[in-house]
Amino acid sequence: MSVNFYRSQDFTPQGTFFESTGTGPETLVLCHGVGLDHTMWNAQVEALAPHLRVVSYDMIGHGRTPPDPKVTCLADFVGQLEELLDHLGIGQLMLVGFSMGGLVAQGFAKEAAYRLERLVLMNTVYRRSEAELEGVRSRLAVTREQGLSTVADLALERWFDPAFRRANSSIVDQIRDRLLSNDLDAYTTAYRVFVNGDEEVGAALKKVHCPALVMTGSLDVGSTIEIAHRMSRDLRHGSVFVLPGLRHMAPVEDPGAVNQQLLSFFGLTSAGC
Repeated sequence: MSVNFYRSQDFTPQGTFFESTGTGPETLVLCHGVGLDHTMWNAQVEALAPHLRVVSYDMIGHGRTPPDPKVTCLADFVGQLEELLDHLGIGQLMLVGFSMGGLVAQGFAKEAAYRLERLVLMNTVYRRSEAELEGVRSRLAVTREQGLSTVADLALERWFDPAFRRANSSIVDQIRDRLLSNDLDAYTTAYRVFVNGDEEVGAALKKVHCPALVMTGSLDVGSTIEIAHRMSRDLRHGSVFVLPGLRHMAPVEDPGAVNQQLLSFFGLTSAGC
């Protein structure tokens, strides 16, 4: 059931579009993945806004945030997040990063781990091996050579199982439309950052001392269970939760299961309730 919350939308001085929902005493910031935008978090915002101030935003060159030809590396996306926090006057925060957004969260932790109250890394990557990088490198080449239509089709095959696609065609179509609406150059830049971001992040999670939760789907072939445990081992207070039967787009594929874990981790309810 949809509930009405205080909600505002605006742009930062540097052009980042953001939405702030709820008026809770603590602030949660949500970082989306490549080719998506802040709306991928709609189900999480609805579940969490009764308890927290929830801020979602569009990364550079995504959604309503325009491309920036000067953007070349992960540090640029981390700088965007920092500018958003400064604009909103946010000091301490809870941070959730999905896929590339998880790399942005790691980059932020590398620079400002002391500002993190809790950290969630969802369906993301960390210190990938050469073998683990093969797939994303090949998809980057496909993006350059064949464009967004092929990229979208390949992404949806990886992100959702066939049964979900058949039963939820309208949701899948919306995501495909979102992928196709991207500026090709901006998408390619962001995906290149996703491919190369491990080099900038390094072992950043060793700096994180706050409670941290790593989540992934049991069937996610890019953000694997092995990578999730690799992250957890570098986190001082890290735990792993594997979402059974899910692929990459866990927040969309099973928002109820994801929301339940987030509410529990943030101390807002008990998992299983």
